[in-house]
Amino acid sequence: MDDVAILRTETINVDDIGVEKKTYTDRQVFVQARAVTRREFYDAQQAGLRPSLVLVLSNRADYAGEKVAVFHGTEYTVLRTYWADSGDAVELTLEERVANYGG
Repeated sequence: MDDVAILRTETINVDDIGVEKKTYTDRQVFVQARAVTRREFYDAQQAGLRPSLVLVLSNRADYAGEKVAVFHGTEYTVLRTYWADSGDAVELTLEERVANYGG
C-alpha cells in the first residue's frame, strides 16, 4: 500500500436542550487508490450514484464499517465495500461528498 487515507466515524450527540452536534473519530489506514471502472461508473449512475474513487485496504481488519473516508484532503462517502474472495483485501468504492451549506 502506497498511500494513506483517513477513515472517519461520525457520531451525533444530542445535548440537554435537544441540539444535535456531530463529533468525529478519525484513524489513518494504508491504502492503494484505483480508478472506478467504466462499467461500475455507468451502472452506478443509473442508480443515481456517482462513484469517483476506489481505495483498497490490504487487511480487512483495517475497516470497521466507517461511512466516511478522507483522501488527499477530499471527503468521500463509502458507497460500497467489496471483500475479495482471495486474500485479505477490502475495496471501498467512494463518492465525493458535497458540502451542505444550508444547515
